[in-house]
Amino acid sequence: MTETKKARNDMLKNPPYLEVAFDIPDWRRVEGVIRGLPDHDAVVIEAGTPLIKRYGVEVVRKIHQIKPESVVLADMKTLSSGKREARMAGEATADVIAFSGLAPLKTQEEFIEECHRAGALALLDTINLHEPEDVLNQLHVKPDIVEIHRAIDLELTDTGHQWGNIPDIKEACGGNALVAVAGGIKVPKVKEAMASGADILVVGRAITCAKDVNGAARAFLVEMGVV
Repeated sequence: MTETKKARNDMLKNPPYLEVAFDIPDWRRVEGVIRGLPDHDAVVIEAGTPLIKRYGVEVVRKIHQIKPESVVLADMKTLSSGKREARMAGEATADVIAFSGLAPLKTQEEFIEECHRAGALALLDTINLHEPEDVLNQLHVKPDIVEIHRAIDLELTDTGHQWGNIPDIKEACGGNALVAVAGGIKVPKVKEAMASGADILVVGRAITCAKDVNGAARAFLVEMGVV
């Protein structure tokens, strides 16, 4: 593990964080938006699954070339071949690597262990997982981050939030995990999300599709109280 990698992982020990999710499968657009983001320790950049599927996991390395000091997350949504996919993302310089909580328990545990060998943090994505505590309690190796995730397709029809009981989720991880919340989060919902116990707010289109990317991101950071 390099000193740079250690420093990046240490950054996630001081929440809250704003995770900017890039699900746009167009590198030219993504590059422009990334360059417009504020240079701030609280900003995490996510290479979303559609972006990775189009360009491969090496897109993470390209993001690091633009923002070398930023924590970059690879949203692999791994369901099988956990060890292999975690290693691929780690070799591509991902600092955080996401897998699906719907994967077999052995796959999840191998994924987490391989992330740690690579010097990366492991994130369990709860999309379509209705009782994440049950899965977490069965894992012998716990994830570093749990993301309570509402699918992007549901955002168009579901105005509620599926944040669940964050204290119970943290307890199931031994009290050490961070919890991220994703799905239609706007600036007016920031304080509500943080009051629920969220450590990381995952925001996509509200920033990536904004006319003023820097201003949109800063509005979240201001509401989070980190600027």
